[in-house]
Amino acid sequence: MSFSIISLLNKTQLARLESHQEKITYQAGTILFNQGKEANHMYIIKKGKVTLYRLMPNGEEKVFNVFLAGDVIAEMAMFMSPRQYPMTARIEQESVLAVYKHTDIKQLVSQTPELAVNVMAYMTNKIHRLVNDVNILTQVNANQRFVMKLAEIYKKQSIKEEKINLSITKKLLATQLGMTPETLSRTIKRLKNEGHLIENGNILKIKDIPTLCQSVNLAADIFYS
Repeated sequence: MSFSIISLLNKTQLARLESHQEKITYQAGTILFNQGKEANHMYIIKKGKVTLYRLMPNGEEKVFNVFLAGDVIAEMAMFMSPRQYPMTARIEQESVLAVYKHTDIKQLVSQTPELAVNVMAYMTNKIHRLVNDVNILTQVNANQRFVMKLAEIYKKQSIKEEKINLSITKKLLATQLGMTPETLSRTIKRLKNEGHLIENGNILKIKDIPTLCQSVNLAADIFYS
């Protein structure tokens, strides 16, 4: 499971919360929740795939993230005021989700001061990371944003080898990087042509991290700090 509020719970707290959970199977195409609706539940994907998106003024869907097995959905919405889902979630393939009620989560956190402090710290760090992401999108160019994203993925991989597994589509990756798919394709092509990357399906192999970083005027420390 990815790091989340659930990761903060001790065994007793986890058992207490799980005693109230429901496991529900959803069919592909089901809307799990709609943007702006009251956020009454948090979800953990046991099996399947869920897309989080917003409808833009022109009617186009803007995908913000794709969640897979082990991911937690709507954890921050549980503590928002007003408590509303900021986006819409759609089931992309038959999925099994563990469903937790807001009331159970709130009760558990409010009755345990130490847990409440840990949740506050977790949320603050998560917001800080999001602010950093926004700062990156506004302060660096497309090539640098892409390499910084590779560094972020690299640091999250359990095995530190110079292979990056892109678990999301390039269209979604481009959205997360604030660029068009065409710009992303040109960026990857340029780095491949310069001999910094080898592409094989959804795997990108970095020939040499310091050289790659130097080519876009970044410090190699971003892969290790």
